[in-house]
Amino acid sequence: MVNLGKSLVGNWFLRIAGYLVPLFQSAPSLGVWTGLMTAPLISYLVMLFSSLPESLPIALEEFFAASAFLLDKTCIVIGLLFLCCSSAYMRIRRGKGLITSGPYRLVRHPQYLGIVLFTLGLTTRSYWILTNTFGIGFLTPQQTLAAWFIELLVYVLLANIEELYLSKEFKGSFKSYMIKTPFLIPLLKTNNKALDVLVSILIPAILLWIVLQSAPHY
Repeated sequence: MVNLGKSLVGNWFLRIAGYLVPLFQSAPSLGVWTGLMTAPLISYLVMLFSSLPESLPIALEEFFAASAFLLDKTCIVIGLLFLCCSSAYMRIRRGKGLITSGPYRLVRHPQYLGIVLFTLGLTTRSYWILTNTFGIGFLTPQQTLAAWFIELLVYVLLANIEELYLSKEFKGSFKSYMIKTPFLIPLLKTNNKALDVLVSILIPAILLWIVLQSAPHY
């Protein structure tokens, strides 16, 4: 029995490592912000994917072939594209001063927005699996939602910390950029730090509820 338990733990660890090692290897070298930006996402994925599919190609085929779950698929795809494009753009423009063009024209923290959307879709899909099938996960449905909210709060906090650094580094130019560009949610520009935080939590929470309600109920 002990050997069986050790074997199960070992297989579980190897499966998680197999998914996360490529993610670490592909992370862009963005200095100190790389660790800060990826740590909450890595922690979230480790908690969420405690039971991973044996075959990633099969899992992806099932994900894209299913006709239902249009909203959570949309969040996952748009979030991942936004994250990858903004990360690549930041890498290209690195060392050329304050970045205010490309995806940074839409929001001041496009990478965080991409992560929030990407993990929102994963969260709603995982919640549905746990509540409507015999899917077994490390987290309960409620803990799955809580993990996403914690991740959201961490990224809103990191965005504010990052802006303190940028305001000292770029002074007036960053202040002008803040006035013209929304914080985290496109088209919602408040010019008020407290409102920025509130909107950045409330809008994703409402979107999460909408996506959960759109999923089929059996």
